[in-house]
Amino acid sequence: MSLRSRALPWLTISLLALGGTTAALAADDPCAGFKWNVTEERAVFSQKPQSTSAGHDAASAPAMKTKTLYELSLSPQDGVKFAVAPGKKGLADGAYAGLVHFRVPTAGAYRVSMDQGFWIDIVSHAALIDSTDFTGAHDCKAPRKIVQYNLPAGEDLVLQFSGAAKDKVLVAVTPAAAAATAAH
Repeated sequence: MSLRSRALPWLTISLLALGGTTAALAADDPCAGFKWNVTEERAVFSQKPQSTSAGHDAASAPAMKTKTLYELSLSPQDGVKFAVAPGKKGLADGAYAGLVHFRVPTAGAYRVSMDQGFWIDIVSHAALIDSTDFTGAHDCKAPRKIVQYNLPAGEDLVLQFSGAAKDKVLVAVTPAAAAATAAH
């Protein structure tokens, strides 16, 4: 029996054990279940959040910056006037909602990340922008849900939150290209 044929079973067993360890570590990490590389979003969620109140209408909505973590205080949903009706009916009784403005410097794919699961919309020119994809990890809070959009550059965009079960949310907007670059 050659050295190579004797080493092959041990190498196979070692690789299987290592793979099992990696899978076990991933199973222990509640944030390992995303279908994309979320390195950028996880990095932003490790920041100290900037606290502010989301607006109860477009006129009172504050501006947020990309690549910055915000802790937004939301209002009871029945007192919020949306820029455009939300794309999905959510919780009505006891739900929270709010609006913020933001702009992106370059047109392209961007991700909105949140620490909870609830409905979000992005509004441009009095119309909803359709999301292109989403992912989530139910037990992860840093972030829990990420929705991706193709956004125009330099326009005033309104990010609407609706159907939230809690009156505070952690949220960030990040360019998807930065996350994709981090994977390579």
